[in-house]
Amino acid sequence: MFIQKKTAKLTSFLLALLMTAVSCTGGTENPEFPEPPAAAEPTPETEAATAETEPTADPEPTDSPWQESRHRLRFGEDGDFRILVLSDIHGNGNTISGLAKTNMELLVERENPDLVMFGGDNTWGISDEKQLERCVADMVEILEEKQIPWGHVYGNHDAEGNNVKKDRQQKIYESFDYCVSQAGDADLPGVGNYVLPVYASDSDRVLFNVWALDSGEYLTSEESGSYLPVASTFQGYAGSSYDYISPELIRWYMDTSEQMEEANGAVVPGMMVFHIPLQESYNAWINREALSYTGEKREAVCASEINSGMFAAITERGDIKAVVNGHDHVNTYMVEYGGVKLCYCSTVSDTGYCDMDILGGRMFFVSEENPDEVQTYMSYVNEAYEEPSSSLAVIDAEPIPSGTVLLDFDSYTPELSFSGWNNDNSDAAETDRIVVELSESRGMDGTGALGVTRSSFADNNSGNNAEVRISLETPGLLGDNQYLRVRMDLSGDGTAVDFRKACFGFLENNRTAAPYRTDDLDSPSPFYFLADGETEWKTMQHGSDGCFGQAEGSSVRGLCGWFAFPVKNMRKGSTAPSSDTVITDIYFYYCLSSAPMAGNRVYIDDITLVNDYTVFD
Repeated sequence: MFIQKKTAKLTSFLLALLMTAVSCTGGTENPEFPEPPAAAEPTPETEAATAETEPTADPEPTDSPWQESRHRLRFGEDGDFRILVLSDIHGNGNTISGLAKTNMELLVERENPDLVMFGGDNTWGISDEKQLERCVADMVEILEEKQIPWGHVYGNHDAEGNNVKKDRQQKIYESFDYCVSQAGDADLPGVGNYVLPVYASDSDRVLFNVWALDSGEYLTSEESGSYLPVASTFQGYAGSSYDYISPELIRWYMDTSEQMEEANGAVVPGMMVFHIPLQESYNAWINREALSYTGEKREAVCASEINSGMFAAITERGDIKAVVNGHDHVNTYMVEYGGVKLCYCSTVSDTGYCDMDILGGRMFFVSEENPDEVQTYMSYVNEAYEEPSSSLAVIDAEPIPSGTVLLDFDSYTPELSFSGWNNDNSDAAETDRIVVELSESRGMDGTGALGVTRSSFADNNSGNNAEVRISLETPGLLGDNQYLRVRMDLSGDGTAVDFRKACFGFLENNRTAAPYRTDDLDSPSPFYFLADGETEWKTMQHGSDGCFGQAEGSSVRGLCGWFAFPVKNMRKGSTAPSSDTVITDIYFYYCLSSAPMAGNRVYIDDITLVNDYTVFD
């Protein structure tokens, strides 16, 4: 992420308030959601019935404690209200990426939302107002055509490198007919702090609120110096320079929420959209096994180092049922924590970093009959993707005894999947250039082995990646095993093989999920090598990127023998495996280091979990 210092200075800091007790529940089944209603062609009758959604002038002043939306939002006649959140589109220049636009159109057609919210980092690096206007027009084209109200919040990149300040950006956003965003109180920090009331289908009673907050950009140097003189205790993303929701904004939310309760005669339930996650999103994830959760954590929770008490304020008011953030493009999880669904929305775009298998948006489903019960799910572009959830932890497996050979390619033909890095098959010919097949004679003592190669060499690193997932015949618990031991033959088929980078790992419960792998440790760690015919193990090092190979200072060119990798250094995002981790697949990634190695196989065999890598049964 492109970290720079913001220029605005916040002048006060609110200590975190006491959190309410977190109610824990066991695993939960995925909720069933109603089918989205089919979009009907407009007729004179329906146009008259939906006159409230036609573009209007600025709303008339009212005595309500909120500013009326230019398009009044209502529950439908079927009693439902559907919200689609799309985040981190990173439009740059005059357009958003073609893939992002295609994906947005697919999700809008599939989900038929009543409201779309853009979750920040909508644009970056914009040179002038005309360019921003064209970029936003490209982003919202389908929504304007379908007359779907839409709003937005700002992320840290919306003002970064942009020659258009956010107050001017806001005027451009609001110039579009179906934009329901509001600039908000100019005395509050940031731009675009507002609340969108959702009215009953047949009355003017507010039943639900959609809150939009500006979570800022980056800490000032003064804040970093004042609040971070020593190492932080926050274990999500240590050293984060990201901003936090200001105390002034928290007070605005609490005051407005109380006024809406008074005006409506009851607490109005709602959800919040802002870009940078709260520290509690990390707390929720590490406690997920005792809570209801879905989705994946594939990277650190990049919250601010400063906890300003936003979550404590939410729990004190008791009205917010869900919070959704973007910012961390490859996190998709939801954890129900303290009665609040803390949700991530992955990116829908390929601009910036992403994982192609989890591109999508997050849907929220609210029922007029019971608006306190907000249901949510990720709507993935790839409908074949199977999202991990707490319900997957019911696999009945026994601990794997030390020394158990998990994969012996002389006696077992496994199910395989292979692709580019992180399941990236964006290149249509990607899998055609990765060859994975069994060999009858390249294993230990001339036995079977699995051969993996790239058939060609590309000018870019990603074009030389190979990622292989190998299913176990019988899944098992990690138990007390400390090392993954693998025999590997890198002598090649005429040219010795070396890696630019490589790593091993394993998958838990679901072979489409993110793996535990040393790459996610992102720091040096040891591994061990024993050459064929030798008795002394050699200690080697993964590099700062968590991989080994020529680019990581640990060339393995032409080596043939046993490799052992400590399990404790394997991570899924920032999460380490436990003894109860259910292993269903072995994971292997590598990238070739030079062109002559293309077409030369890497042979792997006798993959084993052990307590002591030096002991062979």
